[in-house]
Amino acid sequence: MNTLYPYEAHFELGVVALNVADLNKQKLFYEQVLGLTVLEDSSDKVVLGVADRPLVELIQVSDLTPISASYGLYHLAILLPDRTSLGTLFRHFLKHQVPLIGASNHGYSEAIYLEDTEGNGIEVYRDRAFEKWDVREDGQILGVTEEMDAQAVYDAGTDTAGPYRIPVGTTMGHVHLSVRHSQESSSAYQTVLGMTAKFAMPTGAWLSSGRYHHHLAVNEWAGQKLSDRKPGQLGLVYFTLKVSNPMVYKGILKQAEDQGWQIELGLGQAELTDSNGIVTRVRLD
Repeated sequence: MNTLYPYEAHFELGVVALNVADLNKQKLFYEQVLGLTVLEDSSDKVVLGVADRPLVELIQVSDLTPISASYGLYHLAILLPDRTSLGTLFRHFLKHQVPLIGASNHGYSEAIYLEDTEGNGIEVYRDRAFEKWDVREDGQILGVTEEMDAQAVYDAGTDTAGPYRIPVGTTMGHVHLSVRHSQESSSAYQTVLGMTAKFAMPTGAWLSSGRYHHHLAVNEWAGQKLSDRKPGQLGLVYFTLKVSNPMVYKGILKQAEDQGWQIELGLGQAELTDSNGIVTRVRLD
């Protein structure tokens, strides 16, 4: 099937929407710490992105139930164009003493991890060239979790004069979800979204459309006693898939129906709610 998307994928990730308790504080974080540009701004919603590409939507809510009480977002992952871009952002983090959770070499990528002001997980990363990935004959892509060569990444970057701005070409690379049963969720998302597992373990799976290392990951590391997500709670509202082929779009809706997922139809888009209360917004481009 011909596709408009990299790595022969039949969809592309779009906006990740988050419910927040302090809209102004979160807006400043995503604008000043991550360097995103405000594209829309109102009293109860802010959309930020790069150039004309929206990446994060922040929505003010009053429900203050902690995000750790329910399943939902483990982290959103922002993909930078190259190592120079990652190094420049790394320098910006260090210059402004931004708290970081960790930094890893995954073989196919180099990644830095942090959280926003309300505890939503964020990964910023760059991919190595596909030829350097450990791709097996069966299509599995083996990654590693080793310490990132921080000095080499730092040296690849440059210092910025004035406010940091994330570079054009930055996209939403993948979304990692916290779920009750990872194997059940892995199977369901593969079926509904037409993905394959590139790597799996008993407590997690990394899923992809086409040849990418992963567009979606699921894990059950928070345990199996959290609450399902409910509308209006802090944290993940939805993540977005953009689909260009109408037949693929219709197939996703059919598979979601067969899985018993809740489906809410809109104009050119649908919201699919899985067994954990997690919403995927599928948009027909």
